[in-house]
Amino acid sequence: MVSSSRAEEQALAEARDALLDAREALVSERETAADARDEAAGDRERAGDARHHAAAQREDANEQLRSELQGRAERLAELIAAADVRDRAAELRDRSAEARDAAAAVRAQQHRHDLKLDEQDRARAAVDRGWAGEDRDAAAVNRADMQDMARNAPTDPQPDR
Repeated sequence: MVSSSRAEEQALAEARDALLDAREALVSERETAADARDEAAGDRERAGDARHHAAAQREDANEQLRSELQGRAERLAELIAAADVRDRAAELRDRSAEARDAAAAVRAQQHRHDLKLDEQDRARAAVDRGWAGEDRDAAAVNRADMQDMARNAPTDPQPDR
């Protein structure tokens, strides 16, 4: 009986060792699976971070483009307003010159030839025409600036300043 009891003990010890080895293998597999899940979660988180970063960059680029376009629109409005003001001033000066010329003609026609007044009116008419010409030149420069601005695409990396 002693020998069968020893054989049983040895068989039990071998079975315990086999169970311990199987348990260690199972624990190792579970740890490997947990590590793989953690790594996959990290990959998903990094991919999400990359998507968020790309979206933020797109938003920044869109905001910069909107800001540039708004600045260009404001500059265009300023140029249009300046050209309109200069055109109105030129028109008023032309009408003033015509009125002075008409006044000079009326005085000459009515035989009130006061040469000094006549010369002053003509001199003022010449000055008004000179100013009108300068106003038209300035308006033309503003329009040229508007045309240059219109030719530049809004995606132009170096907008006109």
